[in-house]
Amino acid sequence: RCLREPAVMATETDPLIAENGESKEVKDYVPNAKPIRRVHFDGSSHISVIFQIYGSVWPKVLPYCLFNVLLSYAIHIVKLEYGIDLSIEGNNASFMSILVSFLVVTRAKIAYARFMEARGNLQTMYRVVREIIQHVCILTQHSKSEGAKAWRRDVAYQTIALLRVTMATLEYKSSKKSSWNFFTRGKKRMRKQMLKSVNYSGTSVRNRMMNWAHTDLSLTDENENFRAPILLAYALRAELLSQRSGERIKTRRVDTKTPVHPNEEKYLLAYVDAFVTSYHNLKKLASTPFPFPLVQMARTFIFIYSYALPFALADSMIQPVGAMLVIFFITYGFLGLEFVAMELDDPFGDDPNDFDNLGMARVAIEDIYYNIHKNDGAKSVEILRKQVARNLEEEGALNSVRNNLTDDFKDCIADIYDI
Repeated sequence: RCLREPAVMATETDPLIAENGESKEVKDYVPNAKPIRRVHFDGSSHISVIFQIYGSVWPKVLPYCLFNVLLSYAIHIVKLEYGIDLSIEGNNASFMSILVSFLVVTRAKIAYARFMEARGNLQTMYRVVREIIQHVCILTQHSKSEGAKAWRRDVAYQTIALLRVTMATLEYKSSKKSSWNFFTRGKKRMRKQMLKSVNYSGTSVRNRMMNWAHTDLSLTDENENFRAPILLAYALRAELLSQRSGERIKTRRVDTKTPVHPNEEKYLLAYVDAFVTSYHNLKKLASTPFPFPLVQMARTFIFIYSYALPFALADSMIQPVGAMLVIFFITYGFLGLEFVAMELDDPFGDDPNDFDNLGMARVAIEDIYYNIHKNDGAKSVEILRKQVARNLEEEGALNSVRNNLTDDFKDCIADIYDI
């Protein structure tokens, strides 16, 4: 799915449709995004599946296959024309083929299991953000005041922020764009809740954090990146409970004298817990590479076996054409599976076979818009989308957020330094 497609569909009740029927131009929340063409194929057509190049390992494997074919041809020519026999006994290669097959299949199986585990956690995230807004709208639909609408928009905004920054964090290894670089502006209330840095003398967040660390070793950029969604989850939890003050939702329950029942609050916080759990599962997969010894062994044996096979077949197959065909497809089979495993190792990025993180996130965000639209009307969702489009930018992420702290946190830091 192209990332530059409209974020919402045009309908008669679409809050982003102007009075004259034309779409309102609102800045997209993925500016200057590079269109990504994902892999699509018709599984019922054998011909199209076999010969499709886009998303295939053919371009990567073909040079190795051709080199091995030429090697096989050279061995046969040397044997037939010059009488120099470079072949080896085929029984030795048969034993090695068992080991290579085991290593290749095991690696591909583990890589696929990690791939599907990551996809399951992503799906949980997309489900949870929808559920949070649906339940927020349902549980507070009795209050239609402007304050209640503003609170629901703030919750939706925090939810969208959490989802978008999480996607950026997961794609950091491929994009090298910090997840801290996706919010430039935000409401003062939100920025105070974020507590992103302790910047009251120009000291960067990383240097300040190092003052609290128990070691002189600094974190890598990737590890620093993983902090952003955790802090945004805190902000979302704080926003969900901010209605307790009664400043924005005036309507109170008869039994608990609160806008939302404590059990309902617990239910909403449980969804945030589910999101954070899935995020940590994805963080585990992203920060735990495939066991290097297994990768090294598998790749070593694959190359040794693949390029030793022409010497083994020269002993049993006299005709060079038949040997070259066998060599071509065996090389494609073993090396192809290794390249498939390499594709599955990192499913977060812009490769054809990677997850369409942003595409699926956009659908979830569109669903959030329509929930707000159904509950609070077109004006409210238009305010929300403009806020998202204005604040979700790729450059200068969270710079303003980093420069804002609550007074309590500043006092806490001052106390620490006094000690």
